[in-house]
Parts: sequence; C-alpha cells; structure tokens
Amino acid sequence: MSANAETRPMQGPPPKRRLRNYLLDTRFQLKYTGMVVLVTVMVAGVLGYFAYDHSRGQTEAMSITMAMEPDLHPEVAADLEGWAQREDRKVLLGIIGGILAMALALGFTGIIVTHKLVGPAYKMRLLLNQVAAGKLKLVGRLRKGDELQELFEAFSNMVESLRDAQAREVAELDAAIERAKEHGLSEADLKAFVEVRERMQAALD
Repeated sequence: MSANAETRPMQGPPPKRRLRNYLLDTRFQLKYTGMVVLVTVMVAGVLGYFAYDHSRGQTEAMSITMAMEPDLHPEVAADLEGWAQREDRKVLLGIIGGILAMALALGFTGIIVTHKLVGPAYKMRLLLNQVAAGKLKLVGRLRKGDELQELFEAFSNMVESLRDAQAREVAELDAAIERAKEHGLSEADLKAFVEVRERMQAALD
C-alpha cells in the first residue's frame, strides 16, 4: 500500500480465529483443498496397500516355513502365527491411521493456504465495490503474509491517483464557484454546481 494511501485504524481487539473465518469462499477453498486431499489419500492408499500386502506375504511365508518344520511344537507355531497376524493388524491400523491423520492435516493446511489467496481477493472485491459506489478511500490493508500484495499495491496506487485527480477537480470547481460569486451569480444559480462539488468531496472523505 502506498505511503499516501489513507487508512483507518482498527478499533478493539482482533477477532478470534475460527474455522469459518478462514472459509471466505467456501466453494473454492473446499474444492481445491478436497482435490489435494483426495489425490494424496489415493497415492497413500496405494502405497499402504503394497506395504500391507508385503506384511501379509511375510506372514504367509513364515506359516509355510513352520509347516515344513515337523519338530516345531504346535503351541509355539500357533503363538508365532498369532503374533504375525497381530503385527499385520498393527500395520493395517497404522496405515489407515496415518492416511486419516494426513488427510486431516492436509485439509486444515489447504484451508489456511487458500485463505491466504481468497482473503486478499475478498478484501479487494469489497474495496472495488466501494470505488464503484464512488468512495475513493482505502480502508484497511492486506495482512503480512497474504498473497496478491503487488496487485493490491497497484490497486492502491490507482485509487490514490483517482483521489488526487478528483481533489484537483474539486479545487478547480471551488475556484470557479468563487469567481462566479464575484461576478454576481446568486447562491440559487450556483446550487447545482455546489451540489456536484459536495458529491465529489464526499467521495474523498
């Protein structure tokens, strides 16, 4: 934001951060966050399947080896097979838990990251609506770490240029009104010009 741009200081403590504060454009943010999470879960699921399949293969190989050992006590064989099956379950649960944890982490991260883009776009949309309504004054600025800083700077410079141009026009209109009064024009005759001048000045306040 340019050094000449006017800002209004924020009043009171900053608002508490809640999830809905980060969902400024719910459809856009959830769509792209969901795409990232879905692709990651699919890749992790495929890799997890191969890891679990490898674990089951080791268990089956051990069972075959034990079956070829006639001197192995049946209770020992049963204990070893039960231990191998428990280890398989641990691998499976670890894979499922890891995928769920990664999906949640990526979901929250995706919402926060997209907020860094959507937040500035939302702010600029509000400011553009204000300019379209005739208010040539920037209120607030982007936060540190937000994206679109250069775009906001260009927008800020544009608004400041419009303010300067309109301020010059208001000054010229003031001078013209004063000259008209000096030449004897009445307040009633100048009413329309004064009203235009007031509207132009209101856009700067």
